[in-house]
Amino acid sequence: MTTVQKIFGDKKPIIGMVHLKPLPGSPGYGGDLEAVYRAALADLEALKQGGVDAAIVENFGDIPYGTTNELITYTAFTHLATRLREQCAFPLGLNVQFNDYQAEWAIAYACAFDFIRVECFAENRMGPNGFCPPCGPELMRLKGRYPREIALLADVHVKHTFPLVEQPLDFTVESILEGGADALICTGITTGKSPSVDDVREMKRLAGDVPVIVGSGVNDKTVREYLAVSDGAIIGSSFKRDGKVLNPVDPARVERLMAQLR
Repeated sequence: MTTVQKIFGDKKPIIGMVHLKPLPGSPGYGGDLEAVYRAALADLEALKQGGVDAAIVENFGDIPYGTTNELITYTAFTHLATRLREQCAFPLGLNVQFNDYQAEWAIAYACAFDFIRVECFAENRMGPNGFCPPCGPELMRLKGRYPREIALLADVHVKHTFPLVEQPLDFTVESILEGGADALICTGITTGKSPSVDDVREMKRLAGDVPVIVGSGVNDKTVREYLAVSDGAIIGSSFKRDGKVLNPVDPARVERLMAQLR
């Protein structure tokens, strides 16, 4: 049984997003860490109420993202992750923007999270965050030094970035899988933008038995179509009030999408 199967069983999981408000160390931090926790807990409870299978906790509010963060940001994230883990029995993942893989592994390791999302595992990408080299070699060695059964969900052509050098999709997929990732994530170009169904189908063909998860743009009208060719979906914007990513999670929108899968 693979690490992903141990987490999700035979489900094609619907994974909601807990988008943290700005943390200490980021430009938008409002000075009240407890308020950040309350908002995160409310979103997590709304996702649970709506029936999702898992959630990812992400420092979404820390715009503009760098590729590393201050110690106070890591400490605050770990504090929040610990408290959210205590409130949640279903699988939790985390993502530390942007491609801050050492922090992701460390926090997931310390807080008993089930998986992490890694943006640049085997690609050289660039964008508003600067240049992001592939982290796979260092991440796998970190995992070797501090082993734990935490699944690695790796993006392919991650949103909000562009390749430093173009490389064929089959080469990229093979490199990610050979490097040790447990699942692939297929996204559109930005948050809330979906890849085409054909894009997902082709990635799944190349991935074989390794799960391919749709990472952006899925909504209640398209979820069945995407799950017909993929192994799960990560949903953020569509679960928010009025479908706007900066709004709180709306349990009714979660329930409406989940009802399409019953």
